[in-house]
Amino acid sequence: MKSMATITEKDIETIKMSLNDSLSDMNMELRGELKDKKRNEVLSYKNKYMKVLEKLNRNPSVYALGEYELDIAAGGLNDAIELLDENLTDDLDEQEKGDILAYRNDCLRLVELLSG
Repeated sequence: MKSMATITEKDIETIKMSLNDSLSDMNMELRGELKDKKRNEVLSYKNKYMKVLEKLNRNPSVYALGEYELDIAAGGLNDAIELLDENLTDDLDEQEKGDILAYRNDCLRLVELLSG
């Protein structure tokens, strides 16, 4: 089992990027028609993701996050994986596909590490 000590600066950037991607998706979702319950749920996750992202921007270390915040980071990584899967289409060139798959694999590896 790998430890969190193996998380690099590049991994922190991947976590931050996944949170940004998830927040962008949430912003798009919030622009649409949502029932109050769903809107409140999305806003709640958005606030949680933003707090973790802000914390990582202030101190780019996994050790800056508590256990609950690590769970939130893993959620952002999972959301990013879903978004990547949705956007992995046949109209992408090989370079774009390769970049997306590399990012997806990084996200998946980090989810496994954070949840292990």
